[in-house]
Amino acid sequence: MDAKTKFTKEPVKLCLRSRKNGTQVVYLEIYTEGKRTYERIPDLVMLPEDDDKSIAKNDSTLRKAQKILKQRLREFKKTMKSSRYELDVLPEEKPITLVEWMDRFHDIQKSRGVRDLNRITTIKKIFLSDAKEGEFRNIALKDVDKKVCLDFIDYLRCEYKGRNGRKLSSKTNADYLATLNTALNTAVREGLITRNPVSLLATNEKFIRKETIREYLTIDEVKSLIATPCDCPIVKQAFLFACNCGLRISDVRALRWRDINMEDKTWNIGVRQIKTDRVVYMPLSLQARQWMPKPVSSDLDSIIFPKLTHSMIDENLKPWIRAAGITNKEVTFHTSRHTYATMLLTLGVDLYTVSKLLGHTSIRHTQRYAKIIDKKIDETISLIDANID
Repeated sequence: MDAKTKFTKEPVKLCLRSRKNGTQVVYLEIYTEGKRTYERIPDLVMLPEDDDKSIAKNDSTLRKAQKILKQRLREFKKTMKSSRYELDVLPEEKPITLVEWMDRFHDIQKSRGVRDLNRITTIKKIFLSDAKEGEFRNIALKDVDKKVCLDFIDYLRCEYKGRNGRKLSSKTNADYLATLNTALNTAVREGLITRNPVSLLATNEKFIRKETIREYLTIDEVKSLIATPCDCPIVKQAFLFACNCGLRISDVRALRWRDINMEDKTWNIGVRQIKTDRVVYMPLSLQARQWMPKPVSSDLDSIIFPKLTHSMIDENLKPWIRAAGITNKEVTFHTSRHTYATMLLTLGVDLYTVSKLLGHTSIRHTQRYAKIIDKKIDETISLIDANID
């Protein structure tokens, strides 16, 4: 695409600025004639999402902010005559491409406070690659139809491979399609297309989410890992820490010393989960604390598990698992989270409490772990029946 037809981003963007008290100020960033100015949106503030009431309040705030943003854009387009923004005035002459829309969608989601934007970035990379002989790269957003969606699905299913060199699971593929669906729904709301072509797909044309086996470790297997040396001690520490608190790898890597505190002689942890952007508070057990490295400085903003990379985990986790004699399970770092949830339910903790500790957005996610416990109960009863005449 040459410089003449290159799309430029919207001259007005919705942004958030964090305050020390945890709230976020909503404002508009306006870029015109080479100058950037800011407009505060009065009375619109995002609250820390500590409960359902604050989450609902933030949703309402964002809807109001988006409405104001659209109004400012309409006003801007009426008065701005510069050719720099000609595309926004006459989109039919310079149509935005699908790749460019994913860029703008990324900015929109970021302005809404969405923190996990990796899928959007990955989809953009797929569109920029030579996938389907480069057909995705320069396609206009308005030309995205059912066939393009089917080609995207076919590429994910048959050709695309993840970071580990393997094809993606049906669940991950379904997540990517869901992200594209959200992006196209947003384009409809922005008035860039009239209909989302994903809605034209039949159920059998989409990815079917298969319920995956949630691998977990027993307490005896965790004890075996404790007794087994690991070539990379920080991987062992982080994994066993997660087995005792249920944090995802993304949250473990981002955990800072300021997230840990003691109140009424009880150690607690409070983190904003990267995947869901929900704040989770939980008591931190002695078993979890003993796997935390010693602080290397007095800086509370320092990372607890420094230099814990994905490649480090990939290289050291499985050899350590095998060395501990666990060879009948496909163990990943996320297995630690399943282990924590299953252990709590096995010890009699109620489903609602486990859901809160895991930071699930819905208790139905936690119910999947309950199925594991139900299966164990069935196996125990069957064992009794088999041994008593």
